[in-house]
Amino acid sequence: MEEDGEVIIDEAICIKRMAKLIPIPFDRQLRRIFYEYQTTNSVFELSARDFYRRSHECDLSVKFLGKNAANPVGPAAGPHTQLAQNIVLSWLAGSRILELKTVQINDHVELTRPCIDMATVGYNTEWSQELSLDESLREYVKASMIIELLKQWMFLSDSSKSYQPKQLDTIFDLSVGYDLAGIQSAQIRKWLHSMRDASSLIEEYRQQIPAEFSAYKDLYFNPEIGDSITLSTFHGTKAEEIESICEFLISELDFNVVIKMNPPMLGKEKLEYLLHDQLGYTDIEVNEAAYETSITYDDAVEMVRSLQVTAGKRGRVVGVKFGNTLEVINKGNFLKDKVAYMSGQPLHVLHLQLVHDWRKTFGASFPISFSAGVDANNFADCVSIGLVPVTTCTDLLRPRGYARLPQYLQNLGLKMKAASSTTIREFILNSNQLNDRNQDADFEGAVMANTANLLKKSINNPRYQYANNQKAPRKIGSHLVFWDCLDCDKCLPVCPNDANFAFDVEPVEHESFIVEVTENGWSATEAGNFKIEEVEQLANFADACNECGNCDVFCPEDGGPYIEKPRFFGSLDSFNYHKNLSGFYLDIKKNSSTLTGRFGEREFKLSWNPVADTYAFSSDAAAIETDARTHKIRNASLINSGNVVIDMQYYYAMSTLMKGMLNTRHVNFVNLEAHLS
Repeated sequence: MEEDGEVIIDEAICIKRMAKLIPIPFDRQLRRIFYEYQTTNSVFELSARDFYRRSHECDLSVKFLGKNAANPVGPAAGPHTQLAQNIVLSWLAGSRILELKTVQINDHVELTRPCIDMATVGYNTEWSQELSLDESLREYVKASMIIELLKQWMFLSDSSKSYQPKQLDTIFDLSVGYDLAGIQSAQIRKWLHSMRDASSLIEEYRQQIPAEFSAYKDLYFNPEIGDSITLSTFHGTKAEEIESICEFLISELDFNVVIKMNPPMLGKEKLEYLLHDQLGYTDIEVNEAAYETSITYDDAVEMVRSLQVTAGKRGRVVGVKFGNTLEVINKGNFLKDKVAYMSGQPLHVLHLQLVHDWRKTFGASFPISFSAGVDANNFADCVSIGLVPVTTCTDLLRPRGYARLPQYLQNLGLKMKAASSTTIREFILNSNQLNDRNQDADFEGAVMANTANLLKKSINNPRYQYANNQKAPRKIGSHLVFWDCLDCDKCLPVCPNDANFAFDVEPVEHESFIVEVTENGWSATEAGNFKIEEVEQLANFADACNECGNCDVFCPEDGGPYIEKPRFFGSLDSFNYHKNLSGFYLDIKKNSSTLTGRFGEREFKLSWNPVADTYAFSSDAAAIETDARTHKIRNASLINSGNVVIDMQYYYAMSTLMKGMLNTRHVNFVNLEAHLS
């Protein structure tokens, strides 16, 4: 279909969309890392300059449920801990306690799309893993192995003396939900047992370590991926059921457990006084059902005290996390569900209030992890009140993405230095300016005082107020198209899955043709122009795209990069599975490469013969041979009888895409074979 001389590439977009994440094979991930790092000094498009490099002046290590972590930061369970490449990106940027995305018995969840809206404070309708249980297990095992390989390859090699192994200590914190029946099911039991002993999978993947990493084929990989669980239950789950789940996880499966708590524990009056009166978010309407069904503060206290006894008998620990998102009525147009889950700046204050209240009840030594509006500006403050880990999500979905993380740790180091502190414990003490640093009582007092001071400061801090959190990303009024755009590249880092990527083409402008093929021969008629102005183009790797919509939020143009830009699939099976979506699959071979393309309901193949430097372009009805350099038509013939008309705009689009993908200046999951050949 043509309009003003341009091909409408995604004419099938109005059909019901399908989003299916397809994990990348282990050997392919490692080869991508190797060649991308060698070629562009980056990994999954995160530049090495944005890798976290530890400070030699401060020890940022912390204890989390008895284990050592090199620092207290990490992603919250969510879009940054679902796929292996997400987890690796989080780790390279500095995360050392990673809360893996929540798994549940219902592992075929269908979510509305888009599901993430970070235009202002942050809303989402995403709540569980989008992979099968087996796929999630494999992604987490692959991620743990890749991290271990990267430790050795990048940071502990003979050429690098700046790290000791303990300075890279990393913890995977598991997350499960959502009800007792599901968690006690045979499938979840098996999944959790496998996360405690992944030996068989590790050996399976060890055999897949490619030649590029052959020096590490015998490396030790810890078979215990994690021994702690952050429990995420449905909004509205009763205290009795939460307690039963925790007793099962602690007593029968021998896990440490952190219970994720919900903001309505504050009570309607207190929560809405903070949200509406103190912070000014009068436009946010809390879902009334959240107050009616959520666990109360008093019930939570009674439940946790009981669980402390259970955990103590088993030599395990129970903690809490503040915590979960806030159920609100969706008043926007971007997300489609009636109820959305609020995150970001206002939630930061609500959760600090819960931390303050909980500390008054349980004291400073009770383990609390935290997530809500955490960013580089407040991370050190959260550390100063003894929170471990301090997790983040909303901030990493904003421009620069994972590259925002190193600043968290750099700012913490600067604040520690300013407070004459070399350890986190000293920083907590010195933040309260207590003198006798050897007394546990003083440390407890510092935690309590710092918590109270931070809550008061945050309530009055303009950065958490409504007036300073309503500026949406700028839109310029134009609509995104297949070729060319502003080249702002904002859509690349805001994708947590590294699904959007850049590639280079040669700018071109020439006449296009309509070719008619009959049994008597063929003829070509001029029809419109084919024009590309920019060298850098953008594309989407569909296997890693769950159509969350975050790139659309930050793109200055309308339409969404994940919708309008060329969509590539990682296999022919994936291409065929998504028959309702326009897109491409590139099969790279040493002596011939073939691009299969779909434009709405039209499908074509383009094969390049590098020896003859010719293209063979075909539909199901006709085939056209061209000179690959000049695009001059050499021959055209019928595959079936009759008359066939082909718009060469499709040919020009596919030949440009093929040449762009075979350009090895960039490394991605589409063109990896071009680097191997």
